[in-house]
Amino acid sequence: MLVPVILFRQQHILSPRVFQKPALANLHRHRTGGWLPNDHKALTEWVDKLIQRTATQQQRPLDPVLQRFKDFIDNNAMVRMLATNMFAEIPNTPPFRNDPTGLLPQVRNYKHMLELMNTVISEGPQVIGDPATNGLIGFPISAILEGAMGTQSGFSFFTMPSVNEHFKAILNEWKTYLMSPASQDVLNGSNGWTSSNSIRALTDKGNNGVDNYTFEQLYKCPDPSKPALGFKSWDAFFLREFQDGVRPIASPDETDVVVNACESTPYRLEKNVQLYDSFWLKGQPYSLADMLNDPDVAAPFVNGTVYQAFLPALSYHRWHAPVSGKVISTTHVPGTYYSENIEQGFANPEGPDLVAPNNSQAYLAEVATRAIIIIEADNAKIGRMAGVFIGMCEVSSCEFCVESGQHIVKGQQIGTFHYGGSSHCLVFRPQTDLVFEDPGPYDDQRNNKKVNSLLASVK
Repeated sequence: MLVPVILFRQQHILSPRVFQKPALANLHRHRTGGWLPNDHKALTEWVDKLIQRTATQQQRPLDPVLQRFKDFIDNNAMVRMLATNMFAEIPNTPPFRNDPTGLLPQVRNYKHMLELMNTVISEGPQVIGDPATNGLIGFPISAILEGAMGTQSGFSFFTMPSVNEHFKAILNEWKTYLMSPASQDVLNGSNGWTSSNSIRALTDKGNNGVDNYTFEQLYKCPDPSKPALGFKSWDAFFLREFQDGVRPIASPDETDVVVNACESTPYRLEKNVQLYDSFWLKGQPYSLADMLNDPDVAAPFVNGTVYQAFLPALSYHRWHAPVSGKVISTTHVPGTYYSENIEQGFANPEGPDLVAPNNSQAYLAEVATRAIIIIEADNAKIGRMAGVFIGMCEVSSCEFCVESGQHIVKGQQIGTFHYGGSSHCLVFRPQTDLVFEDPGPYDDQRNNKKVNSLLASVK
């Protein structure tokens, strides 16, 4: 079902563009979701330290999963060409090229990339300051790839299915580490995720400027008296659950009410969505057949409505049922991990989106790794609807906890992201006449909408 995307990618391989010099004034940007520092200088300093740490481990062999990726690149001419050129095409201007000679990018080439990733997959995501402002390295692999992702060759490289199979294996290997007790290292200590600064930032995000809970009142903690509040691993901490009653279900007995499926910030509300559309263009219109991975599944939603929202780094990452109804199907779609919309890279005259997911979320709804659920709502005025849970960058798993044929109740948990930042879409038929509680327009400075809170009502 991704064939139209692959054909487009090949066009770009054969049709190189001349990138304009990026607008450096735009490099201090709000990074959607807070997964990486807003200040690009802070990010490059972290990568510099990563490079130094890696250099002290030069005799350390590559993890087998990375060695297989290296062998794959080395032994495939087209892949090796793209992997080489995506670093060569990084503009020859600061801050993209900051070695002493001014001739090399910070991450020099694909072999250097793999060496740095070898360090990253044996440690957890780091806190380098106040997570609420400029101190979170939640996407460490994205930090390594940020320049390459914005190039023409990078676009082609990161959309290749064979390349993404290797990234999937790498991220699964990292996930194994993040689920192990060794990953507790980044939870403890003065700069850990359970330090006073981090807990304050997580609590503020959970309170959303409205409530006044403590962290332990917001979230279930295995044993607050123990290190890391009793969480046995980074993944366990990331998947922390809200305390009962903290996120009540809006109008639980009223089937006309649709609730927010995730604790998330609104991104886009688009109506009259088409079966096929040019999602790769700068405007990134939704293309239902690609988003839902099947034109037959998508057909009932043509001319309908898509609501998209993103999950910030400090938020809750489980998914809940937006309506009561029967699960028709659940599907996992393999896709990209580090692709960005080509118009958001160095081709953008306003400067690149240095961490691709910021301005590429609608594009990623069609190409990224994602989990799709089709629900037949109990309320006939809603009827069939879809939920698309989109893994972005370091996401290695989108996991459902419900199955086809099961009846679900509005507000119940239906799945989760395992480590990583994410976005999600809810898709409605054109016959479903909805009044949204907040119809937009949206910007990325908004607060989260609470999971299980009112999203929309059916007329």
